[in-house]
Amino acid sequence: MRGMTAGSLEVTSDGTVRGMVGGDVLVASGVHATIKGMVAGDVIVERGASVRITGMVSGRVVNLGGAVEVRGMVAG
Repeated sequence: MRGMTAGSLEVTSDGTVRGMVGGDVLVASGVHATIKGMVAGDVIVERGASVRITGMVSGRVVNLGGAVEVRGMVAG
């Protein structure tokens, strides 16, 4: 995903989120994702998902049983 998403975003396949998300980002179970942009809300990681954050998250990172690596900034 590139560009700007005004609301929330559900990531249902492996890949990279670039750009800005105006709401939350939900990383679905079994998905491997990298977030390189800015998330205005929370990043929610479901059980069995993995996410690498190299961008900025204004909200919280909520880990529901996945794997999280933070190399960027989480403000919440």
